[in-house]
Amino acid sequence: MDVIDAPAWWIEVLKSRARFNRAISILHSYSLLEVSAGQYSLYTCEHDWTLEYLNREFEQERCRIAIHCVAANVSWESEGEYWIRHRRVLPHARRFKHTRIKAAIDWSGIEPEDLDQFTFLYKQNNMNAEAEQMCMRALRGYEKARGLEHTSTLNTVNKLGILYADQGKMAEAEEMYRRALRGYEKAWGLEHTSTLNTVNNLGILYADQGKMAEAEEMCMRALRGYEKARGLEHTSTLDTVNNLGTFYADQGKMAETEEMYIRALRGYEKAWGLEHTSTLNTVDNLGTIYAKQGKMAEAEEMYTRALRGYEKAVGKVHPKTQIIFRNLEKLQAYK
Repeated sequence: MDVIDAPAWWIEVLKSRARFNRAISILHSYSLLEVSAGQYSLYTCEHDWTLEYLNREFEQERCRIAIHCVAANVSWESEGEYWIRHRRVLPHARRFKHTRIKAAIDWSGIEPEDLDQFTFLYKQNNMNAEAEQMCMRALRGYEKARGLEHTSTLNTVNKLGILYADQGKMAEAEEMYRRALRGYEKAWGLEHTSTLNTVNNLGILYADQGKMAEAEEMCMRALRGYEKARGLEHTSTLDTVNNLGTFYADQGKMAETEEMYIRALRGYEKAWGLEHTSTLNTVDNLGTIYAKQGKMAEAEEMYTRALRGYEKAVGKVHPKTQIIFRNLEKLQAYK
């Protein structure tokens, strides 16, 4: 939403930090607003009361502004410490799951780019059903506004494939990936990185389905393409190296698996730093491989490092943190 589209009162409030703080201070002084760690929100009971008694006529324009404001504060994985901002934004995004709000919103009037942001935020927080719903809305928006073969449409088709795969909907995932791949090959060519991303996704999907020959073919095609297009240390290359490690692990090829994971880890540490979730995921993978090889000391070191990192990044109650915690407990009990 451009500033020119915003209502006058909104423009006035945002003219300066002082004006914004003054408005927030007034709301807080009347106990209408909760302020915590740089976050501002209505108390839950007041929010529900406002919905029930004040907003008898639902205002689509204000809702559109609210959705855009939340979407504009979603950070992508390429941004440092994106998970910290997500922890602040997520409670606001969850309010749009409120039964009355969800039913009243005219989703066809929401910008598909904003819906894309919600998709990513929900996915990062394991809210896959909500992410799928947002992604479908974004896809319909792009198809209507830009056509079936526009790259924005294809990007969303690819994202929908990822969401289906995460939920075990393999047939639907393959359908989306193949649609995206055909579109990318036509629009960008065989070696474009968008094409390679989908090739990589298909490789992961085939591995999950036990189609090992097809999986290795796709992963190797993606890796050769990334190395040529972006170099040996680019994060896209490293993601594929990490995926190959997982592929080899599923086949019981432990030496090749360890080699791939160590290469990916060194690259991630250099590209993202020690505490990025991509780095921590590979640390966790190495812990699992060391445990399977009977290298208990190395496995414990990796699991402990991954656990501390995830606790800091996404919190102790996050599903990924809990899985690592349980794996570490089992390892220590076995010792």
